[in-house]
Amino acid sequence: MNTHINENQDTHTQAADSSGAGFDAAEDTGDLRKELMQPHPTGAAATRKPPSVPLAPMKRMQAKFNPLADGMVYLVVFLGGCVGTALRYGLWLTLPYPGSDSPVWMAFHPATFIANMIACFLFALLTSYMSQAIWIRKRARQLTSRGLGMGMCGGFSTLSAMMVEDITALHTSGYLSVIIYTILSFIAGIAVAWFGSWLGLKLTSVRSASLAVADALRHQEQPKPAIGVRVPTDTDADAAPMMPHGDPNPQTDEIPIVHADPLTGEVK
Repeated sequence: MNTHINENQDTHTQAADSSGAGFDAAEDTGDLRKELMQPHPTGAAATRKPPSVPLAPMKRMQAKFNPLADGMVYLVVFLGGCVGTALRYGLWLTLPYPGSDSPVWMAFHPATFIANMIACFLFALLTSYMSQAIWIRKRARQLTSRGLGMGMCGGFSTLSAMMVEDITALHTSGYLSVIIYTILSFIAGIAVAWFGSWLGLKLTSVRSASLAVADALRHQEQPKPAIGVRVPTDTDADAAPMMPHGDPNPQTDEIPIVHADPLTGEVK
């Protein structure tokens, strides 16, 4: 009887120990999961004032406005803006506002409308062409885009004058004319900008094709040496003795021929 009781007690003790061990393992797993889900910094990063990583000199300069960083860009934009503004003033003198009492054309100013359309077309054409013209130096493309695009086209086009013309027409009750003039300007501007962008990409594609053909013809004109035979140069001809004509065993530098997979490049 006592032996049976002792066996039961041992069984309950082992079960309690196993359950306690399982409970401890579960607690450890939960603590580890919490620690992984909520990581905390260690080392120098855990201090009250962690050390800051110093930036490079150019990075520190980029965060501040530096008007002397690229003075040439400011110069070409200024000159282009002067030219564009002068051209728009000349166009305004050539095509003055005729004046109209019509409720449809009261707000329409031909000089402003033509200037905006030409500026949209030229800016789109220049931007698309310079973005693909890799045969032009990057610096030249940058200055051309800033001077002619941002400067001249920005000075030639005008949205402020168009708003003044709309407000003037509103004072004379030309509401319909303002709506037609504004909508027509925006729709026509988008259309001519799309055409200018398409034309610029077309011109670059034609130029790229012509350059590719010229490069291919230039490579075809150059003689290619046979595989495995070293083409002698003038230095080699002076240093090495002349081989007799019809030598059955010519002295050549053989190049091992390898076969590579055209897709992966792996040498077989």
